[in-house]
Amino acid sequence: MKTIDEIYHAIADNIKTVIGEEWGSAELKIETIGTMVSFTGEYADLTMDKKQINVDEFDFQLTFDILELHRITTANESNKWNKATVHLTSAGKFSMEFSWDQRYYDEIDRLSKQ
Repeated sequence: MKTIDEIYHAIADNIKTVIGEEWGSAELKIETIGTMVSFTGEYADLTMDKKQINVDEFDFQLTFDILELHRITTANESNKWNKATVHLTSAGKFSMEFSWDQRYYDEIDRLSKQ
C-alpha cells in the first residue's frame, strides 16, 4: 500500500513522463466511481499552446494508485469525492482538488441499471 504522498508523486511522475517535451503547466482531470478510473488532461508547452496529455501512456499502476487514494481519503465517508483535478507545474508545484459531482454519480448509476 502506498501513502498519499507516494501516490501524489506517482501522479506527477506519470504526467512528466508522458508529456516528453518542455512544458510550463499541466492539468489532469480524474473521475472515479467504484473500481473505474478515467483520466483526461492537457498541458501548456513553453509557447503556452494547449496540448492533450496522452493518458493512454500512463503506467497502468496509476489506476490502482487512484483507487487506493480514494479508499484512504474517503475512509470516514465525510470526504467523499468522485472527481479530482491535479495542477502541476514543470517546476514541481503540485496541487490536487477533490469534488463530489452528484449528477455524474446519478448518471453512472442510471446507466448501470439499464
